[in-house]
Amino acid sequence: MIELVGYRLAGWDTPFWVLPNRRAGRYNEAGAGSTQYLSLHPLTPWAEYMRNEGIVAAEDAAEARPPLWAARVLLAEEPPRVTFDSAAEWGLEPTDLVADDRTACQRLARELRADPQAPDAFIAVSAALPGTENLVILAPRVMVSYVLEPLDDLDVPASVAAEDGRAPPGLVDLVHHFGSAGPHPGLAAWERGEPYELVEPSTAHLAA
Repeated sequence: MIELVGYRLAGWDTPFWVLPNRRAGRYNEAGAGSTQYLSLHPLTPWAEYMRNEGIVAAEDAAEARPPLWAARVLLAEEPPRVTFDSAAEWGLEPTDLVADDRTACQRLARELRADPQAPDAFIAVSAALPGTENLVILAPRVMVSYVLEPLDDLDVPASVAAEDGRAPPGLVDLVHHFGSAGPHPGLAAWERGEPYELVEPSTAHLAA
């Protein structure tokens, strides 16, 4: 049994879906099934939000105030990873993982849902914030108190981590937005055979 802590922005009374998602995502089509997205880096949900909402200006990013949630996800074993290196094993091209066109990733999710032997949770690279990853769960989940131990896979301990907070200044400049003119920095580094490491926004202003 392993435990992963994930983060998500959600303006509802729960960060999880029991019914099928109403909005399409990278690994789900609208109405195709319950799909959970949790970021494994606390900055990634802000980047995902900005990318999905088309927020590209610093002043608009500063106005965004969705609640931030933290969740403890307990899994029976280490989830498989969908990376640039392993994309072919999943029937994908490396570019599919971060492309604006999410059709190939949605197809993969359909195939996994249809296969009872396939994992219903995996870790995938983030298209929004290069150098970070998201946990994707292709199944319903229900929130329970953060301090409780879940009774089964359906329950996920979670809590609001911040209300009326905002993303750190400078993060919007690190987001790989829809329609970006340049390549995804993480993919570009992989193609050059180089590692890519996220350089987080400075926190020096907090000491002022």
